[in-house]
Amino acid sequence: MAMKESQIHRTTGCIPLGRTDAAGVIYFASAFEMAHEAIESFLDSRGYGIKTLLTTGPRLPVVHADADFKSPLRAGDQFSSTIERVDCNARSIAFTVRIAAADERTIVTVQIVHACIDASTGQSISIPDDLRRALTSAV
Repeated sequence: MAMKESQIHRTTGCIPLGRTDAAGVIYFASAFEMAHEAIESFLDSRGYGIKTLLTTGPRLPVVHADADFKSPLRAGDQFSSTIERVDCNARSIAFTVRIAAADERTIVTVQIVHACIDASTGQSISIPDDLRRALTSAV
């Protein structure tokens, strides 16, 4: 599964049994976990890994999440999670992640929005310039 030029970041994997429901298809909450793991991988690749954010960076709590399921994915299936869009507003970052089967069939599109808050006060802040540059440099 090669990354297309318009894609920002891609991770791949195989669906374990624990990420499926009683029908044997991907459990809805697993889509959010998979999308979040892709976002964490992207942030890490840009120098903003979880450890950095939790020790020195702003906090980025999730303030909105939605998913649009298109097709099933079953235990043992290969998949890719691709960040297709990163939108930085003044105080929030929205990631659009497409989870696809090995044949590139879209399984689910997930959007996760993170607010940017000051670690010590918990108050909303503007996205720091260095973080904004790191997120948008290849977008």
